[in-house]
Amino acid sequence: MIMFSMGYFFNGFLIVAFNNFVWHYYESELGLIDITNLWPIYMAVANVIFTIFSMVSSPVVGYLTDKPNKWTKKLGFHTPWILIGGIPTIIFFFLIFTPPHVSGIESVFPVLLYYLIIVFLYDIANSLFQTHSFGAFPAHFRGDAIRRKAGMITQIFIFIANFLTIAIWSQIIVPGNSSTFIIAAFLSIIILGVSLAIFIPGSKETIEIKDRFITSHNTVEKQSFIWTMKMAIKQKNFMLAVLTYIIFMIALGLMSMNTINFVDDVLQEEQFIRTIGSIFMLIASIITMPIWIYVAKKIGHSRLYTIGLLSFGFSLFLYFFISNIFGFYIVNFLTGISAAMFTIMLSPVLADCYDEITVKTKKHYEATLVGFRNVFIRISLLIQSFIVAIIHAVTFYNPNNPVHSKDALLGLRLIQGVFPFLFCLVGAIIFYKWFDLKGVKKQEIMQQLKEMGL
Repeated sequence: MIMFSMGYFFNGFLIVAFNNFVWHYYESELGLIDITNLWPIYMAVANVIFTIFSMVSSPVVGYLTDKPNKWTKKLGFHTPWILIGGIPTIIFFFLIFTPPHVSGIESVFPVLLYYLIIVFLYDIANSLFQTHSFGAFPAHFRGDAIRRKAGMITQIFIFIANFLTIAIWSQIIVPGNSSTFIIAAFLSIIILGVSLAIFIPGSKETIEIKDRFITSHNTVEKQSFIWTMKMAIKQKNFMLAVLTYIIFMIALGLMSMNTINFVDDVLQEEQFIRTIGSIFMLIASIITMPIWIYVAKKIGHSRLYTIGLLSFGFSLFLYFFISNIFGFYIVNFLTGISAAMFTIMLSPVLADCYDEITVKTKKHYEATLVGFRNVFIRISLLIQSFIVAIIHAVTFYNPNNPVHSKDALLGLRLIQGVFPFLFCLVGAIIFYKWFDLKGVKKQEIMQQLKEMGL
């Protein structure tokens, strides 16, 4: 279970690094915002193109690899694809930080084109890895108790990944010195390589898991890609879980993309305070996780999931009011508590949704569903990119300027606290009102899975 959780470490490290540093690197460090103040809008448009591409490629990747192959019985259904996707993911992540040299206005198109090509390739490889690392969770861990335990351990590794990413990058990068970002990216590929090497044996599938998967494909008629997509969209509980995950990622992404500027210009502190803040977040999450596991056992996965999303929004809302290091550390501590509450229930809630779909279709579609889920997760990048770009443009914020107007600083506070809170509030209300995969209904689904041999 611990080795399996290294896959979540791998994913978590990449998500945190991408959300926190890629946008800032391209917006500020390359100097293009000094050449054209519309550069943030250009980057947001590039992310629209990237999102559209991902909406097509991610589900296709999941669908094409969601079937038995020659190696399935020997090597497993998920493990080979994890390896095939993981290695190029590491390489393309590093290449994101090696764009063409900026020499003037003529550099705008080459840099945009380079960014698009590399993130396209990165997304394909990362989608393949995510599809089979996340898709393997319900197959490896069955039953509420084991899923709560596995959910807690995987999230511990995600929080460790969050801590290491922030700690390492914040100690290395120097705003205004783009070469320091390349150094941090190079060190990251070493860490990612080690985590992938540990994850591979942890993802190894038992004979029982292989047999369940092969049985489901041999006994059910093959369906087209379009049929599979329509089927997924019609699953109310699955779509509600995906929607709330998107909302969580938007809130997290807004905070992450904005934190470098928030620390620099609102708090006027050095980046190293983020390392200390991430320590508070890590401690808070780890010490409270056992509590949330106990609470989930009493009130159910979905209810704690709802409370966690709402609490996460409230904790980020506090960023709007803070003005010093002490407040920054308090918010990081509270964010660790609330994020743990939500994220340890994420895998169990999604696994329950996958089980419901398996019972309805009599076939395992986990890889396809994760690919489909990734389509919508990419939308979160589009939304957060446009919010940041529009606020920066409207308030005339330039991160390279030493002095900023009150409107620019207010804009940073809105991105950091208010918008994330509003998204989480709406998401929690929707999920609480319409999600019904709990209680007797969930127990019946687990019993049907056993009876069907799936």
